[in-house]
Amino acid sequence: MNLKEITERIVKISDNYTKIHSIKRDDEWYILKLQEELWELTQAYLSLTKRWRNRDKTLKEIKLDFANELADVMGQLLLLANHNNIDMQKALEQKWFKYLK
Repeated sequence: MNLKEITERIVKISDNYTKIHSIKRDDEWYILKLQEELWELTQAYLSLTKRWRNRDKTLKEIKLDFANELADVMGQLLLLANHNNIDMQKALEQKWFKYLK
């Protein structure tokens, strides 16, 4: 599966979620939701590195939380890019992959 296909699936899931929960998405929602998810990732990272409470979770559960929050940040980032008509594959090629040549 390529990045475009992943983005399409995430958009579909997000569209369904916002309909079910009557969430109004506007331009600000995308960046604010990304910020929320980034904070949750930070909390998970702090738990993983023993600088935040572990909430009586095992190391395996803490690692799973961290992986899930990484996925949430990635999903929200792709939603933000999609909402702003940014081709992330192209952006990555222009910004990052140029250093591979």
